[in-house]
Amino acid sequence: MENSFSGKLAMYLAVKAVCEAKPAVWQHSVAFSDAFADFCGCVKRLVQWQPTIGIFHSAARAIAVEATVADTILVTEMDELMEQFEPVDVAFVDDYTAARSLEWAEEKIPAV
Repeated sequence: MENSFSGKLAMYLAVKAVCEAKPAVWQHSVAFSDAFADFCGCVKRLVQWQPTIGIFHSAARAIAVEATVADTILVTEMDELMEQFEPVDVAFVDDYTAARSLEWAEEKIPAV
């Protein structure tokens, strides 16, 4: 699980970095701002809990739940809103898309 989780976490951190680099592009979208704040909360908790992988089963379950929430925010909110930013900054959208492509096809984060 550690390797697949590391790949997923790397994607989350890349998406977060892209969005943090250009807040002027998306800060006027309340929906995106709210989704990004929720996503950042998930990422923060995942980074905090990362050292407990493989040590405590309950931590692994919490990580799985948090990763599922982060994925849901990405897919149902942030990804859906991304095309509205293309007229504002094509490079931002391209960077976001590249960061999202870091996601691995088959993650092995345990199901809840």
